[in-house]
Amino acid sequence: MWCTFYIIVLMTILTKVVEVKAGPGRLARHDDGGLLLDPFPTEDGDTSGRPVFLEEPRDTYVVRSRPTTLSCKVRNALELYFVCNDKAVLNRHHSRQEFVDPQTGVRHIELSIDVSRKDVEEYFGLDGYGCGCVAWSSSGTTKSRVAVIKIAYLKKHFENQPLSTHVEIEGQISLQCLPPEGIPPPEVFWMKNGEVIDTFKDPNFIISNEGNLLISVVRLADMGNYTCVARNPAGSRLSETATLTVYVNGGWSTWSPWSECTARCGRGSQQRSRLCTNPAPLNGGRQCSGDPLQKSDCTSLCPAEDGRWTSWSSWSTCSPDCKHHR
Repeated sequence: MWCTFYIIVLMTILTKVVEVKAGPGRLARHDDGGLLLDPFPTEDGDTSGRPVFLEEPRDTYVVRSRPTTLSCKVRNALELYFVCNDKAVLNRHHSRQEFVDPQTGVRHIELSIDVSRKDVEEYFGLDGYGCGCVAWSSSGTTKSRVAVIKIAYLKKHFENQPLSTHVEIEGQISLQCLPPEGIPPPEVFWMKNGEVIDTFKDPNFIISNEGNLLISVVRLADMGNYTCVARNPAGSRLSETATLTVYVNGGWSTWSPWSECTARCGRGSQQRSRLCTNPAPLNGGRQCSGDPLQKSDCTSLCPAEDGRWTSWSSWSTCSPDCKHHR
């Protein structure tokens, strides 16, 4: 009984909607897919109590494995239905909820339908597969925006893959990535050693509009394996992994003090040394150029003598010729 009553009410509403659109004496035609209407009836009547949309369908995408759901929410309406590509959707699986606000007495209707990949593929219109909502009350008819539904896809192969490379510490590097073709255009992000790079937490990483990863100032901590990821509603694709090696060129320490002169009196030599530790070469970085030792001539002053005679020694024994000396 209730089912029969609902059908009668629905057909009465649709008749009123068609009359509003087509005008007195004009009828809408039918086919196997259901009642055919213009995309939306002409809005007329008293606007004071007309339906008001609280939620309208949004543009979205369908994929092979799962349909997409479109939703509408309206107040001040007696009836709400979807129109997809000029056809009223009356027999498609959907959910419907109705309630009356106890404080305001305003009637609310929520309606949703599923759109599958097959639905979109079977439509050949040039304007794309579109669905909107029509809400009706005794005061008039209101239409929602038309949501466009497209088939999402993402190809497998990247147009440009990142390559393993070496870069000097504190240098700058750009890892290239051009994602696969897809609808919608895929979002690109990067992973380092399997972890997603958060460019907001570490502004040293920048992802360009093309998808390249720029490291502004390369640090030793930036060494690792980098992967470009492309993602859209159809799925995700991972690029080949590129290894980034950060190398450090060697640098000399400061010279040591000069050693003592090798000669204690007169000419000699002295030397000083330095080490290739500031910094030490790392990951294939260049060794320090130049000599670790430096030599120089030096002169040490000899101790000076005072030039005065010592006291006389004792006389020697008298010789046969009667002479002695001291």
